[in-house]
Amino acid sequence: KPGFARNFLIPQGVAVLATEEALQRATKLRAEAEDRRIQETKDWQVVADSLKDVELDIEVRTGPTGRLYGSITPTIIAEALEEKTGRPMNRRFFNITEPIRVIGKFKVFAKFVEEVTLNIVLNVIPDEESVKVMEEHKIEQEKLKKLEEKEANSEENSEENSEENSNNEENNQKTSSEIEENGDNNSNN
Repeated sequence: KPGFARNFLIPQGVAVLATEEALQRATKLRAEAEDRRIQETKDWQVVADSLKDVELDIEVRTGPTGRLYGSITPTIIAEALEEKTGRPMNRRFFNITEPIRVIGKFKVFAKFVEEVTLNIVLNVIPDEESVKVMEEHKIEQEKLKKLEEKEANSEENSEENSEENSNNEENNQKTSSEIEENGDNNSNN
């Protein structure tokens, strides 16, 4: 009888007939796969336990305000953990909820296998060159702030002086008008 299994799957080696021997082999393969999965879970649990209280430092290049050029990606985290543990890491293990684009501490959820999960603390720090740039920027900002304060103070002083001058002018006008009135009163006497 013509059929997909007889004409294609069996000749290509994709499928086999369900004989007693084939069923036993399939059962044996399932058991081996389960044993491998249990061993892998144990191995990843050891890795997760070793990383439980560890902060992962990631050194990055930043701008003068502390913002990163780009962002921290799961690939960067995987590479950093690979260096730390010596075990290959997949970028798909890590779930970053919001993009990390500034320096600071962040928590990242990691799922190595189905039963093994971990919250990793990332400490994003600037590299040496970025630290220098940030310090220079901070010094410049302080200088600008001092200049703005001086300008604000000089404006306040000039406003106070102009108020005093206008008050003096009003007083001078009163006195000159009073003098004129007094002069008129005296001439009348």
